[in-house]
Amino acid sequence: MYRILTFVTASLCSLWLVSAPASAQQMMFEYYTMLSAQDTYNSRGAPLNDVCGIVQQDRANVHKFGKRDSGDQVDNFFFTPERRAMITGRCAYDPSYHTVQRIRSQVIGFVLVRVFGTGSTVTRVEIYEAAG
Repeated sequence: MYRILTFVTASLCSLWLVSAPASAQQMMFEYYTMLSAQDTYNSRGAPLNDVCGIVQQDRANVHKFGKRDSGDQVDNFFFTPERRAMITGRCAYDPSYHTVQRIRSQVIGFVLVRVFGTGSTVTRVEIYEAAG
């Protein structure tokens, strides 16, 4: 009996450990936005040199500065500087396609952004090409 309980307990613990990462990170929400030349400069006018920074500035332009592009959807999450800071370093995108130069020159514009995490913590921001 002890061996059976030990086996069952070990099996349940293993199952919990294996499934924990998948359930810990869920898609929280998604939105469409237009990444434009105005999003490629920070609030002080300095050029941004990474796609993650551009996405973060896009959300600041939408929520803080009221500089919405025609394709920008408003999300109900990135309305504070602290929440927008969670975008930094968490972006996943095709680096051969989504480049700062292509965004600045408007070769890329309309994108789908999917935000993953738990509760109010962002763990990953995925960026996809979208039809506009």
